[in-house]
Amino acid sequence: MSVEETWVGRHYVRFEPGDLLVMEFHGPILPGEMAALARLTDERLLARGRLFVLCDISDAGGFSHGSRHELRDRPRKLPPHFVAYVGAPAPVRVVLDLVIRATSSLTGAKIAHRFFETQAKARAWLEEMHTKAA
Repeated sequence: MSVEETWVGRHYVRFEPGDLLVMEFHGPILPGEMAALARLTDERLLARGRLFVLCDISDAGGFSHGSRHELRDRPRKLPPHFVAYVGAPAPVRVVLDLVIRATSSLTGAKIAHRFFETQAKARAWLEEMHTKAA
């Protein structure tokens, strides 16, 4: 399986072998971008039945009010997925935890997530989750 990559605004998205989605955010996530990013994620999640996401937000500029509301349009009954966040300061961790809980509630998805300082540690956790989910 080859690596697929694309850009959504200033945000980089790469699908790697083994159900791994790598997202790197650069600057604020604007309205329209969150919907496009969620659509990319959900299409793959629904097609594969699970997804492992490494989300590097160390260079992110925050979520606009409109972009947060775009998450409400995600499909219902999403399969379980695993998300490793890299570079999130404490206040952002609190907001992301709330967004994930709301997304889980709205979609019925079980979303396991953790926060890490490095991509290497995030990848190690995702590999552990991949092994447990097999």
